[in-house]
Formats: sequence, C-alpha cells, structure tokens
Amino acid sequence: MNFVKETSVQSQEEIKNLNERLLFKRKKLSEKEQEIHTLNLELMALKKEFTEFYDFNSSAFFTINRNFIISAVNFQSTLLLNYTRNELINRNFLDFIGTFEIDTFKSCIQNLVNTKLMQVCELKLIGKGTRKHIKMECLFTKNGLILLILRDITYIRQLESEQIQLNQSLQTLNNLLHNVSDAIATLDKDFYFKIINPSFIDFFSRIFAIKIKKGMNFLTLISDFSEYKQQLIDSCHQALLGKRSTLVIENFSDFDEVNFCFEINFNSIYNSNTQNNEIILLIKDLTNFYLQKKIKMIEQAKLAHAMRLNTMEGMASALAHEMNQPLTAIFLYSQTCLLQLKRDIDENKLEHSLLHLLNKIISQAKHASEIMNRMKSFIHQDVYYPELSDINTLIKDTLIFLDYELNYSKLKIRLNLDENLPQINIDRIQIMQVIINLTRNSYEAMQEDVCTSPELTIETKNHNQYIEIHFRDNGPGITAENKDKILNSYFTTKEQGTGLGLTICKNLIEAHGGKLFVQDHNGKGAWFIFTLPK
Repeated sequence: MNFVKETSVQSQEEIKNLNERLLFKRKKLSEKEQEIHTLNLELMALKKEFTEFYDFNSSAFFTINRNFIISAVNFQSTLLLNYTRNELINRNFLDFIGTFEIDTFKSCIQNLVNTKLMQVCELKLIGKGTRKHIKMECLFTKNGLILLILRDITYIRQLESEQIQLNQSLQTLNNLLHNVSDAIATLDKDFYFKIINPSFIDFFSRIFAIKIKKGMNFLTLISDFSEYKQQLIDSCHQALLGKRSTLVIENFSDFDEVNFCFEINFNSIYNSNTQNNEIILLIKDLTNFYLQKKIKMIEQAKLAHAMRLNTMEGMASALAHEMNQPLTAIFLYSQTCLLQLKRDIDENKLEHSLLHLLNKIISQAKHASEIMNRMKSFIHQDVYYPELSDINTLIKDTLIFLDYELNYSKLKIRLNLDENLPQINIDRIQIMQVIINLTRNSYEAMQEDVCTSPELTIETKNHNQYIEIHFRDNGPGITAENKDKILNSYFTTKEQGTGLGLTICKNLIEAHGGKLFVQDHNGKGAWFIFTLPK
C-alpha cells in the first residue's frame, strides 16, 4: 500500500513539473510568435519603404534581363519617357535609345557582365515626344536581373551647352572689342574706366595727349582740357540719367599730321548687378571724312569758279550790251552838259537843267557800277554766304544776265511765279549759277534740235517744308537711257561739254539742303526741278 501511495505522489510531482515546463514552453513560444509578428510587421514596413523608394525615387529605375527586356519600372521612369507602365513593361530597352547610343549601352552592359561591378555611362533616350540626356548606373540584382538607375541630366547638359555658347560669344565679343576700328570704353557711376579697347586708348591719347588704362577717373583726366571740359562733364551726367548725347572735338591747322576730328558718343547702360546706370563711350574717327570733304569742297569751288568763268565767256555779249546802255547815256548827258556849260558861260548864266543832267550821269554811272559789281561777285564767289532772299526776284535778276543771249536765240521764257512765297536763306550767287546753267542747257539743247518755237517755262511752287523751282522746255528732252546718268559727273550729250555743269548744280542745291532731279512726264522736252528748304 505504501509503495502504491509513494508511486502516486511521485507521478503527481512529475505531472506538475511537466505542466510547469509546458507552461514555460508555451510562454517562450508565445514570445517567439510575438517576435515573429513584430519582424513581419517590420519586414512589411521595410518592403513598403522599399516600394516607395523604388516607385517615388527621383531617379528612374528600370529592371531588365540580359536580353534588355523591361520587367519592372518605377513611377519616375514613366515621367522620364512619357509612357505608362503598361507601355514600358515587356518592351526592349533598346527601343528607347538613340541609334548612335546603342553600342555604348551594350558595351556598358557587357562590362557589367564581365566584371560584376557597377558600370556608369551617359545616353540619349527617346521618349514619347521627348528626348532626354541621362546618366545611367547599372548593377545586378540578387535574382540575376539588371537594375538600371537613370538620372535626368538634360537640363545640366543644356546649361553646359549654353555656357559653351556664352563663352564663345564672350570670346567673339572680346575679339570684336579689341579689333573694331571704333573706340569703345565703359565708365562706372563714379566715372572710373572699367573696359577700354586698344582703339580707345589710341584715340584718347590723340585727343587729350594722355595714356589711359583701366581704373583711371575720366573727369580727373580731362580736368586740364579747358576747351571741352564742361561739355564732356555735362554729357557724362546726362548719360547717367539715361540720355544720349554726342560731342564733336576737332583740331584743324595747316599741318596735316596734327589734324583730327573725333565724334564722342555718350550712351547709358544699366548694370543689373550694381543696379546703377553706367556709361558707354564710343569714339569715331571722322578725320579722313572731314579732310576728304574739305578737299571735295576745294575741288568743287575750283570747278564752280571755272564754270562761272566759262559762263562769263558766253555772257560777254550780254555784258557789253548791258554796259553799252548806261555808258551811251553817260556820253550823251556829258555832251549835253558841255554844250549847256558853253552856252551858259557865253550868256553868263547857269540853268537848273544842268543839275538834272548831272544827276542823270551819276545815276547811269551807278547803274554801270552795279552791273560790274554783280559780274565781279558772280566770278569770284568761293564761299557759302547765305542771306534772306526772294527767289522770284532772284530769278528775274538772273535772267538779266542772259537777256542778250536769249534774244539772239529767240527763246521765249514764260514765268509762272507764285507771288506768296516766303523769303528763304540762300547763297544768291550759287543759286544764280544754278538758274543760269539750267536756262542755258535748255536753249542750247533747243538750238541743236533746231526748235522753231523754243520756249522755257520757269515756275515756282510753295510747299509745307520747301519751295519748288521748275524748269520745263519744249526741246528734244532727255532719253530714258540718259535720265539716270544726266546728273553724274563727266556725263554729257554735248560735243564740247564737260559733264560738270549739272553735277555742280546738284552739289550746290544739296549744300542748301535741297534736291535737284529730273521729273518724269509724258510730254515733250526736259523737265528739271530743284527744291530749297524754307
């Protein structure tokens, strides 16, 4: 009995121990299950994070096999190529690579296969309506696929291309700045030189006799240049206010080596960095232009003088005719005075009629003197001497010189003059020369054509800004072939002509700010018009 009892107690103890061990094991199992659950949650979170990382990464991910077939893409890939996922999956990645880039891509993948190390290259991809320049990293995944990590560097390459273009433009600008004949420099708001090209250094030294360089102050350099100092300072301040101005500095003497004429332009430019206006100085060398102009004026004056002398040859008869009338009157009045004096001496009386005769002599002598003075002025006029004049009166006065020739040629002149013309500022002698030349051209042309009833109409018309003077004859006119050449130097249709008359007339009219031209018309004869500004 005791043995059975002891055995029963021992069994109960073992059962108790087994139960305790079972509870312990269950507790441990529960703890392990809890750990597994926690790990599963963490794994799911990591998987979610990886999916988000893969899908929403700023880089585009493509997973391909060794045949370049796409098996997976992320969201950024669809944005890069402008295709949906479904349009990309199972497509060959080579379909999206530019023709000239395929070999580069294949070589990169081959290097990956050979080395098992990440490879990097740059490619140009072709998407839907877009082209991208990308930098690609490629590596193997654990399952033996190839992961392509693409970064869009299109904007970077565009910036680099623009930077290259900007550098090229800057180089071109620098070359232009240092080789252009015009002088260019910039001043800051305090008038210090920032940029100077070689031409500016040369021109500046010729004008101001100072060698300059960057960093010097413009106002300090011109402080001793009293003649133009204030004008230069005012122009600088005007430029800072955004106003353009021009100043001409010249020096002419009998010594050609010291002659110069420079035009200085002051322009404003806004500096966005300093947020201030700055100054661009441009200097143009006009020396040769003005020297050539001076030479041309001298040559033109000589030609005009020669033409006046030539004109005088043809006007000799008119001069003799004009002078003969007052001289004949002087002779007759003088003889009458002598007879009257003798009679008065014999009769011991003097009459008032003698004073009248003497006044007649004085009047005719003055008339003869005026004719000679007009002739002298016409011959020796070399400079431009403007004065307010009535063009109608000038035309009438000029025709007096041609009265004898015109009568001999039987040319009828019809005057149609606007009586409401204002006076204009002209050189009377030069305009007389134009009138004489155009008139003589008409009657000479009609003499050659043996015109039975030669007629020249001279007409004046008033316009808003200018006065028109028309010379229209009924002679042979000007052929279409000669119309565009008739005003050119040395072109003539006369056997003894020089071809300079109309050219000089054109130059004289243009010197007054007007124009001389041939008028187109369907009628008979030549039609010249010249204008003079009011």
